[in-house]
Parts: sequence; C-alpha cells; structure tokens
Amino acid sequence: MFGNASNLTDGIYFGESLPQQIAKHILKKIIEGEIEAGEKIVEEDISKELNTSRAPVREALYLLQVDGIVERMPRRGTIVKPFSQKEIIEYNDVTIGLIQMGIDFSQGKWHAENKQSLQRHLESATDECENRNVIEYQKRATQIFRYIFSIANNKALSRFFEEASHILMVFAQSQWNTETMENFHYRLKMSVEAILEDDFVKAKNEIHEALSRGVM
Repeated sequence: MFGNASNLTDGIYFGESLPQQIAKHILKKIIEGEIEAGEKIVEEDISKELNTSRAPVREALYLLQVDGIVERMPRRGTIVKPFSQKEIIEYNDVTIGLIQMGIDFSQGKWHAENKQSLQRHLESATDECENRNVIEYQKRATQIFRYIFSIANNKALSRFFEEASHILMVFAQSQWNTETMENFHYRLKMSVEAILEDDFVKAKNEIHEALSRGVM
C-alpha cells in the first residue's frame, strides 16, 4: 500500500492523511520532471501506481490546486499549472523576504554544533553542484533554507516558506540549467559563509542575490 515508504518524497509522513501523502508524491513527480507544466494528471494512473482508490487521489489534486500547483481546466481535467514570469517573480520576492526574516530570527542561536550542521548542508549542496545534478542540487539548497528556519524556530515562517518554495521548485524544474545552478550556488555559498561568520546583514544580501539569479 501507499503508506509504505518507497513512493514518498522523503520517507514516511507520520500523522499525514493519505491525500496529503499522495499530494506530496505527485508534487515530487512534478518537481523531478516526470509530469511537466501543462500536462494532464490522470487520476486513474496515479491510483493504479499507488494501489489506492481514486477518491484520495482526487482529494490530493484538490490540495495541490489550493496550493496553486495544478488547475482544473474545462474538458481537459487537472493539469500542472504553467506559471507566468510575473507570478514567479512575486513568489520569489516573498521567498526572499521569508528567508531573510528566518536569518533575523536565527541570530544568537548559531552555536558551534549548529554551524557545523549548516556547513555539512552546504558541502552536500556543493557536491551536487559540482556533479552538475540540477534536481538533486535544488533539494540540497532547499534543505539549507529549511535548516535556517529550524534554527530560527518560527513555525509560521517555515510554513509560508514551504508553500512558496513548492511553486519555485516547479518553476526551476523546467527553467534551471547548470549555469543557473552554478550562479545561484556561488551566492548561496557566500550567504552560508556569512552566517558562519555571524555577518547576518551580508547573509541576507547574498540570499537576495542568489534567489534573484534563480528566476531572472
């Protein structure tokens, strides 16, 4: 059954409903390019893949619709929403602000162990960048931001970031190439290093540069 770990994005989602788990599974397929912008998502195919009924799949698609990832089109069914450049810039601006606020809230909480963990996250992202693996790199970069939010310990910021980052990940799946990734990573590395040096003004400025390069 779908409740087993093999089909989930990051393992088992304890405490989440079946539709929520399926929604994350579909989102993973979108982010990794298995389902592309404008492409129809067939309920029956998903239900067969996950060995479940169509009802929770339909609910999962509704959850993705609420999040702005998919849209229902007359006579076409549910498709992956293609985003305009204006929409992407708006989401990107919001994401920049959220991460910068996360950095602000994290000040005073970067003891040695936390800095070491942040350094390891950066090294993991650097490895994927050097391997020119765009999809895996995006995951590692997102983990860096999540870690910053975990140190900031602000659940509201974390939740808003997750919603905005899903949109940007879907966009990046179709728009990023190795050059985009390398330009982004240069600034991301500068931001992380600034945090490690307790230079939070520089960290926020570099985050702005990194995410701006990711969508322009």
